[in-house]
This record gives sequence, structure tokens and C-alpha cells, in this order.
Amino acid sequence: MRNYIHMAILLFIISNTAFGQSPDWSVNENKFQYTMSFEGFLNVDGKTLTSSNDKVAAFVNGECRGIASPIYVQTEKKYVVYLTVFSNTDNEIVNFKIYDAANNAIKNVEKTKVFENNKHYGDLFQSYSFASPALKSETEIIDFSLKDLKAAKTIQGSQITLYAGKGTNVTTLNALFELSPGAKLFIGTTNKISGSNSIDFTNPVQFQILSEDQSVVKQWTVTVKLGSAVFYKKDAVCYAGGVIKVLYDENEVKADLTKDGVKISSQNIQNGQAVFNDLQTGKYIVSVGGTDKEIVINQKQ
Repeated sequence: MRNYIHMAILLFIISNTAFGQSPDWSVNENKFQYTMSFEGFLNVDGKTLTSSNDKVAAFVNGECRGIASPIYVQTEKKYVVYLTVFSNTDNEIVNFKIYDAANNAIKNVEKTKVFENNKHYGDLFQSYSFASPALKSETEIIDFSLKDLKAAKTIQGSQITLYAGKGTNVTTLNALFELSPGAKLFIGTTNKISGSNSIDFTNPVQFQILSEDQSVVKQWTVTVKLGSAVFYKKDAVCYAGGVIKVLYDENEVKADLTKDGVKISSQNIQNGQAVFNDLQTGKYIVSVGGTDKEIVINQKQ
């Protein structure tokens, strides 16, 4: 019996050491007639909290007005807190604290909310962030390309156009992308991972970029166009330099001219063509719409 008691005491000590002393936050819901709710997630120092021992609490003038812990939502594969905040009047300033059980630490959340009866914030896709420090709200696509496919690219606002060679199979392309820090890319509500996806670009594809703090969603459209290029050249004669002409069936596509591994000129296709003049003799590479063409300018007598 004595050994059993000793073991129970030891387990109690280990449990308290592992999880620390949880704060004694509590709220008397019967004192209040109004509620406001949140569907959110907890984040401390860039890490999402998932333990049932973690907590978020709402306060007004130091009085606890609501408490919640993360629960796992299987359908969304994410941890969510459902926080109800209580009050007897609108327009009170509500602030929040997070208890990080693993580190036995209480963190203040910088972001506050004004109490509004029956107001709800967040959902399973775009959850409200309780974070310390605050997470980022940027939703930019910094770079976008297609794995194992050379393609020219233009970006205008939130429209990205990639130009690939005619005959390219665009039904199962693997997208590579760089986003704003912490942001995620979705088609609908399905998260896509850079370099590990298969996307049909037969028609323009609309992506949703969700910010790190999940407060902002921005729509981006990526279009893959197929084109064909025709190249002409005129050799150098006497004191006149050579000429390379590129014909392409999409305007505003960039044509690059490279010599000895160094890009020496770029032009956008205008009226179906780009012309590089006054070229010295030598070997050139012209790149346009995912096609590279080697052209040699000779000296003619």
C-alpha cells in the first residue's frame, strides 16, 4: 500500500513537472446575457499549439470572460479553438491571453476586439488567429514556375501567364511556387504543396493564397498558353551588323538574347515579333515562350 501511495505521488509530481501549473482562469457564465464567439487557432513563437492543456482566455478589465482549448477537427486536419466571450454590454475592449502548457508560459495577444453581441469571427478554413507574436497577413505569390518545363512568364497584378511550347501536355503539371512568409496556397479549400502536386492547366486555374494569420485570402489566376516561335536571321555584311527576328503568336512575351552564357538583350513580342539588330558575328541563343534556339551570325563578304 505504501509503495502504491509513493507511486501515485511520483506520478503527480511528474505530471505537474511536464505540464506546469495551469492558470486558474474561470468565468461565471450566469452573470452575463450576451455572447460573442470565435473559431480560431493558437500560435506561440511561430508554433501552432495543439495540446488539450493549452488555453486561450478572453478578458475585460482583467476579468475573465471566456476560456477554450484546442480540439482536433478530423475533416479539416487542423486544431481549432471554439471560444465564447461573455458580456452585458457592447463596445467593451476584449483582450486575450494564451497559456502554452509545454513551456508553462502565459503570453499576451497584442490584437484586441471590441465586444459585439452575437458577432462571430473565423471558420474552419479561415480561422481567427490568437498569436504571440502576431502572425503575418501578406498573400503574395513571389515566384511561380512549372517543374521540368521551361516557360516564359509575365505577372500583371494577380494574373500570372506562363508561355510553353506548342504541344506541351498541360493536364498534369507540377507547380513550383514561393509565397509570402507563412502563407499557403489552395485550389478551393485543398492545400497544394510546391513541387508535390498535379494540376490541370487546360483552362486558367484560380488559386487562393491564405495569409499566415489566416485573416486575408487573395485570389490569383495562373494561365498556361501554348505558342510556337519562328526564327529568322540576317548575317553581318561589311560594316552592318547581323539581325535576328523572332515571330511568336502571343504579344508581350519576353524574348531573351544570350551570347556566351550572358544575356545581352531582352524584348517583349510586339505585333507578333521581336527584332535584335546590330549583332556581331558569333553564336547566340534566343529564348521565347519556353523555346530555345541557337542561331549563328556569320560575316558575309
